[in-house]
Amino acid sequence: MPDNPEEEKIKVNVASDLDYVYRDMINIFVGAGDVVLEFGNRHRSMPDHGTIFNRIVISIPNAYDLQERLRQTLNEAQLRLQQSPKKQG
Repeated sequence: MPDNPEEEKIKVNVASDLDYVYRDMINIFVGAGDVVLEFGNRHRSMPDHGTIFNRIVISIPNAYDLQERLRQTLNEAQLRLQQSPKKQG
């Protein structure tokens, strides 16, 4: 959750039957009031073709929050990966 104390904090439940799916393709479209994320997969037999399987629409503020969280999480993961060989040696 964001660190901004003015934002509402909610409890989130994750469904026990939540599906995890692999996606290797993403399209992003930004409109006047929202951002559309499309996720899909490339065809293995035709690498220059793909199929969109999921389309998610989020608000502009949530898109900025997603961007910041992805940046922070990827930076933290990169630091952990850089430190893991030091621990093994």
